[in-house]
Amino acid sequence: MFYSHAQDGAVITDEAVIEQWTERAGKTVVEQRLEIGEEEIENAHAENLTNFLQRKGVQILSYGSYGLESKPSVRGFTDETVRVVIDGICVNNPQYGTFDFSSINMNQIEKIEIVKGGFTEGVSDEGSVGGTVYITMKKSGDKKELSSDTSVKTYFNKNFPIDTFRQTLNFSSPIIDSKTFFSAAAGLGLAKNLYLYKDYKDEIAQRENSSVWDSSASISVSHFFENGIKLSASDSLYAGNKNCPGTETSLDSSLQKDYDNRLILNVSNPNVNDIFSWENNLAYITNIRFLDSNTEHSAHYINSLAYAAYFSYFGNSFFNQDAGFSFDGVFLDSTDDGKHNQFTFTLKSNSKLFFDSDWSLTVPLAFKFQGKNFAFVPKIGVNKKFSFGEFNINAYRMIQFPNMDDLYWSSSYANGNPDLLPEDGWGGEIGFNSFLDFLPFSVSVFTNYYRNKIQWSSISGSWRPENVASAFYVGFDFDFEKSFFNDILTIKFNCEFLHTMLLDKNNSLTYGKRIMWTPDFVASLIFDLNFDLWNMSVDANYTGLRYISNLNAAYMKPYVLLNASASFKGFKVATPYLKLENILFQDYEAVESYPMPLMSMTLGCSLKFEWD
Repeated sequence: MFYSHAQDGAVITDEAVIEQWTERAGKTVVEQRLEIGEEEIENAHAENLTNFLQRKGVQILSYGSYGLESKPSVRGFTDETVRVVIDGICVNNPQYGTFDFSSINMNQIEKIEIVKGGFTEGVSDEGSVGGTVYITMKKSGDKKELSSDTSVKTYFNKNFPIDTFRQTLNFSSPIIDSKTFFSAAAGLGLAKNLYLYKDYKDEIAQRENSSVWDSSASISVSHFFENGIKLSASDSLYAGNKNCPGTETSLDSSLQKDYDNRLILNVSNPNVNDIFSWENNLAYITNIRFLDSNTEHSAHYINSLAYAAYFSYFGNSFFNQDAGFSFDGVFLDSTDDGKHNQFTFTLKSNSKLFFDSDWSLTVPLAFKFQGKNFAFVPKIGVNKKFSFGEFNINAYRMIQFPNMDDLYWSSSYANGNPDLLPEDGWGGEIGFNSFLDFLPFSVSVFTNYYRNKIQWSSISGSWRPENVASAFYVGFDFDFEKSFFNDILTIKFNCEFLHTMLLDKNNSLTYGKRIMWTPDFVASLIFDLNFDLWNMSVDANYTGLRYISNLNAAYMKPYVLLNASASFKGFKVATPYLKLENILFQDYEAVESYPMPLMSMTLGCSLKFEWD
């Protein structure tokens, strides 16, 4: 099955200990956790993480091709309500809440775990509303390894036949008696993004003013002591120069320059006397952005100091206890927001009781402080096992504090609101995981009520955010994965149905209407063929009807994207591959008036050298 029965990977990093721990814990989780391994990530040859997540049935709000803004939407929630945790540290930008998924080198990712909804057992973050994306970066192995991935892309534009070039390099090696491990990686991307699309006249046009170049580099050193303690330090750097076009009919464009650095120090012991584990993470994160357009010239400097500590007790077959503490200090110097400091404290525990081999109770509790805002976040979940499968039932509170743009933005046409309250709500979920070999599936039915949603509106000619919106959500997730013919063929299906209803009684025009941008249905169907010398993957991704405003007067049409890729594994160290995207020549938009590319083709080759 593709749902992990392990505890949060950020707490225990040694795979053998994880297996022992989960056996002791009865392999029981209440949350539905979709786990994606290294092999699947590598075989996808995805340009960035959002492209990969779309293959897993996640809606993607994208403003263009390579390097341009894109973000996932989970169960109708997006931006800061979807948390991103990398190696135990939450990396959402505190100024505007999102995370730049293009800043991650896909070849450096070891594992991705997606938890949908606000119920999370892990103690490495608190604040998820729509869901949490946990990312574990690769660590060095027992052998020396040098790998490379080179690719070029064409949009079949005769004016510019080779549009995008990407190159990544990765090296890892054990050093000093195989107790110390070293790894380094670098990446470069160059894209004109002169892709073809169908304009409002239904004629073939060429997207302009959207060229991007970006680069990344990372280095990591880990040392294992005799008593099991691990000490590691890593630094990741990203730089991007992005021409951001306006809407399809607009002549405006802007230049966005991003410079991000993430320095993380980790000290941990995954198994102390076969009873408990502990982990400490200290991170210094810098996010710098410059924006230059016809109407705006701004600079934004964010320096964040984050500390997170986790403790897990697993020495009792009837009781497990996790506890976590995190502190975030943010220092913002922004053209639009001014100079501000923000401090956030979070305390979280997760108690798990095992009544017998079939019943368990999970109780995560969290206390969160930020400025003058405080939140208590209780959750509870029950798991019941049968021979044919297991049922999960959980209920939870959802909390999202306002971001710094909401609080402090200041301009001639808009101003933030320092008196904003946290967005909050309640949610519940009933899930079932099948244990049947012939029908391995998981399904979850969920509902949420969300209030105090922050919404920007015009008041006396000036825009200002207020806690005015509330809404009701109901839907279901379904996941299926089955292999046939000795794992030669694997079929994967993921889908999400969602119905939303706005409940703002003071606005008769939107009351009872659906939330804009949220599709009624998203789905992904993947066929993977794996042979000794080659593999092939075909995936179809469907995104349903989305209204372009809360008035529900107009909508964007549904679309289907059909993609295919093939890799040849017959060479000893080289794996050439071919990718075709949007084979159906689908004319579509993920965000209104931002056209997306028609068909594209990518040719690439991965190289991997290993030696002792």
